[in-house]
Amino acid sequence: MPQPGQRTITFSGKVLKKLEEIYTLEKNKNPSLSFASFVSESALIELERRQILKEAPLISLISLNDDTIILKDLRKNNRLIEVQIKNKNLKCISDDKFDCIHVGFTLALPEVRKALSN
Repeated sequence: MPQPGQRTITFSGKVLKKLEEIYTLEKNKNPSLSFASFVSESALIELERRQILKEAPLISLISLNDDTIILKDLRKNNRLIEVQIKNKNLKCISDDKFDCIHVGFTLALPEVRKALSN
């Protein structure tokens, strides 16, 4: 029986098998990771991904330099948004956040992922 504010979820056999396969790989990297934490984090990541995909058509890349990415955000009256790369981390200067939609959009750019992997 779940605690107040919690819910029990049932997965189909195929989905459960896939989750367990991925969980095993992640558990090898992080031995203290529980299956419940893995599933919860995966669900939150998916929700964020869906939000980014929903809003991505309203954001476009203007320029990309060594450590600065400029975006145009139609949701904010065509406002220019600056995202900076420091120590392989991205920060949206406009929102003063490390995890806003602009950072998510920027991380999805192949050029940025390549720059971060070097």
